[in-house]
Amino acid sequence: MSTLPLKALSRLWGKFNEIPLPYYLRPAGFKLYSWIFGVNLKEVAEDDLHVYPNLAAFFYRELKPGCRPLDPNPTAVLSPADGKIVQFGTIEHGEVEQIKGVTYSLDALLGSQRPGSGTSTPVPPTAHLAPSYRRGEREKHGDEEVIRADEEFAQINDISYTLPNLLSGNEKSPGKKATVPTDQHTTPLPSSEAEVRADLALSEAATPWWYPRSAKAPTALYYCVIYLAPGDYHRFHSPVSWVVEKRRHFAGELYSVSPYLVRTLPGLFTLNERVVLLGRWRWGFFSYTPVGATNVGSIRVNFDAELRTNSLTTDTAADKAAEQAAARGEQYTGFAEATYEGASKLLGGHALSRGEEMGGFQLGSTIVLVFEAPKGRRKSFDEGFVDGEERKGDWRWKIDTGQKVKVGEALGYVDES
Repeated sequence: MSTLPLKALSRLWGKFNEIPLPYYLRPAGFKLYSWIFGVNLKEVAEDDLHVYPNLAAFFYRELKPGCRPLDPNPTAVLSPADGKIVQFGTIEHGEVEQIKGVTYSLDALLGSQRPGSGTSTPVPPTAHLAPSYRRGEREKHGDEEVIRADEEFAQINDISYTLPNLLSGNEKSPGKKATVPTDQHTTPLPSSEAEVRADLALSEAATPWWYPRSAKAPTALYYCVIYLAPGDYHRFHSPVSWVVEKRRHFAGELYSVSPYLVRTLPGLFTLNERVVLLGRWRWGFFSYTPVGATNVGSIRVNFDAELRTNSLTTDTAADKAAEQAAARGEQYTGFAEATYEGASKLLGGHALSRGEEMGGFQLGSTIVLVFEAPKGRRKSFDEGFVDGEERKGDWRWKIDTGQKVKVGEALGYVDES
């Protein structure tokens, strides 16, 4: 498969899908496609199929409002897309299970370097820009109102944030002064400082950057892999309320992500082109990875100014770095990293509400979620400990391997009872 020009073929297929279809043949063609791949036309937002000029537009169709209600449990992680559950579970020793008995490294999926470490390929300045609608909000309402809205989002969703006036006080309330702690430090011995720094560096090196570090309660890393078939709704949504801080684009390959190859090609998701979105939610680390595949015309992220993968007309920074490596006869395994810090001064990233549309695929592909959630604890004897009983405050899955899911359905939830 590696000898096939899968990227070139996929780009050509994407261009082919954009060829306008004869106006009067569109309904018949889209109905035939829907019958073959199981598309529910009653859910499509536009009843008149003449409106879709080509296959690409139909693949990226919108749904009618209310077709995908969100699970009401506020602690639930929702399905980000329509698709089938490939695998899910707990990450142990940094290994993610692709299928039963076949694992791959989380470092290989997300990258082994800590975000912002400066080891990735530089990206153009445009990739760091805040989304246009956020700039429009600032022009219309001013920075103060935007910051107030971000602060409310963080408080409602229990997401950590920084307060600009925490130490300096509020300029509009001169009577209320913040208590500023005084600095009582003394200078340490240079030898002691050097020794501690060396020990901390060893600790950091021994612990991956994605390892849970929550001080509130014991946590663990969980993962879920969802496969989107050609007939599925191809836009993807936010599974929780969270803040996206960084983006990594791995140029990768474009192997098929069909169930057969998932079973037979170890590390498939770490080989393919993918966009890793890194951030945090109320319980800590959260990552969201759309994975490319053969004939997937593009991965779109609505709030990213630069990213447009697998395009004939636009090359990203990762694509250019891969081309330069190929010209040198080398294999490119790196990534291009961008930040969304400009989207919000308060949150340090782009805020997404649960269920909010994030972007989408053209044709089918896969989404990999990796997130931190409470591990829970067993009841103590004075609380009525029972051997084999579920932990208090634990993460609970609500899915099975092979199950079909739709946007907004709960994949699992944190049991706060």
